[in-house]
Amino acid sequence: GEELERTDELARFFEEKLLETPEVEKFVTTVYAQRGFIRAEFPDAIEQTQIPVAIKEQMVAFSYQFGGADVRVYGYGPSFYGGGGSPPNYTIRIFGYNYERVRDIAEDMKLRLERFSRVREVDTNAGGQWWGSEKSSEVVLELDRERLAMHDLSPRDVVRQVRASVGGRTSQGQIRVGGDELGFELKMAGYRELDVLDLAETLIVSASGNVRLADVATITEQDVLNVIEREDQQYQRSVRYEFRGPRKLGDRYRDAVIASTELPDGYRIEGQQTWSWSDEEQAQIYIVLGVSLVLIFMVTAALFESLRQPICVLLTVPMALIGVFMMFFYAEASFTREAYIGVIMMGGIVVNNAILLVDHVNQLRRKRGLPLMDAVVRGTLERVRPILMTSATTVLGLLPLVIFSDYADANIWNALGYALIGGLLSSTLFVLTVTPAVYVLFERGPERKRVRREVGPPVGITAAPAEA
Repeated sequence: GEELERTDELARFFEEKLLETPEVEKFVTTVYAQRGFIRAEFPDAIEQTQIPVAIKEQMVAFSYQFGGADVRVYGYGPSFYGGGGSPPNYTIRIFGYNYERVRDIAEDMKLRLERFSRVREVDTNAGGQWWGSEKSSEVVLELDRERLAMHDLSPRDVVRQVRASVGGRTSQGQIRVGGDELGFELKMAGYRELDVLDLAETLIVSASGNVRLADVATITEQDVLNVIEREDQQYQRSVRYEFRGPRKLGDRYRDAVIASTELPDGYRIEGQQTWSWSDEEQAQIYIVLGVSLVLIFMVTAALFESLRQPICVLLTVPMALIGVFMMFFYAEASFTREAYIGVIMMGGIVVNNAILLVDHVNQLRRKRGLPLMDAVVRGTLERVRPILMTSATTVLGLLPLVIFSDYADANIWNALGYALIGGLLSSTLFVLTVTPAVYVLFERGPERKRVRREVGPPVGITAAPAEA
């Protein structure tokens, strides 16, 4: 829809249907000018049943009544496919140099996918992006010329009256009002609210009387080509479907279907797409990360009154990245946008332990006058317990984000949790081992100069020759 009133009317239609469904516990509707959302919730008692699935399919059936609007019904929870995201939750991409051959491979894959009872709504015309589609639908009006002749109507008469009954532009005319030529268009009342069923009941005026449009024409929905996608000069076709079941089972079935597909030379299939971002998004994340490191450097430089010691603190960030990468590797999780946000958050957290250690070593050197090596060893030993306690409490507080998930990529909190937990564990180990060594390397030269300045230059002793 293009107007708030029309979108609101479509939403109210589905609200009435949901009100007639006693199994729906509550629903919340949000309507904008060109889109609307209805979120329906079910009681926990029917969560594991097929009732939500049946209601979903009912809503899909109701959506077929509307033309000019894209109505989608999504499902969450175990009754649909195990939770997480929205269907279609699997995409298989086929690449090849012959468009017809790629289409045939996709159609054959569709037949094999539909044999499995957990697979629903296989779409071989899905676009390269989740919101796009390679095909579009048009409502086609096919006129029956014999029936038109029986009612003394011509195709032009029907087309003109249908134009006046539906949205879009119609024939324009000119009229003189007060000496001025004004343009006008003629529309029937209620044309904005017209749907496919109402269109079939539209009365066509003829010389022999009024006749329903459905009596002289057939209204059908027809698929038309919307876009052709190519990647590296290869045609691309995406097969999307909904898998209702555990994620691991869905992955195994997808891999089995791909392995059983015979491909000509030069053709390939991608079953699992890696997340990617645009150059602009990549530049933004690097700028944000750089600014955060600069701010940390400025604060620590002001605290330590040094330009060397903040580098000891900042080096904990790359050391923490080792734990982040290992955590995602062993958890078999995807490094998503949320993971990058987690890395930025981690950079501000892991430096705390290094600041705590470096500041305490400085205090031992300044207030107690300990030599460099003694201050580093004693300061590290005295800060082992506070650093371990701080990291342990933070990690334990983050564990609920990841331990109650069915699989690694179940939700956005997993990526944040993996980044923070992995970075904290790795940084804790390296702060207690590597950071003291780096501190000694940076401060060894200035310490020697300070000792020489305090002791002074060495005093030479000369012996006078003995007299005979």
